[in-house]
Amino acid sequence: MIVKLSLTGLKCKGCIAKLRKELESAGAMVRGISLKELELEIAEGQKIENFIEIIRKAGYDAKLATD
Repeated sequence: MIVKLSLTGLKCKGCIAKLRKELESAGAMVRGISLKELELEIAEGQKIENFIEIIRKAGYDAKLATD
């Protein structure tokens, strides 16, 4: 399943790299990431809420994107 999130709090490429590593180590495939947006591919049965919590624990905020 592909999920798009809006991000806040990321300031630099280092933040992006840190967040990518955290999410991928939790089992998500990062399809695209910028300072303001994130596109993840997660497996069936994985909950997006768990990944939002990982983002928050890393010091950033996320919510489901509204296109």
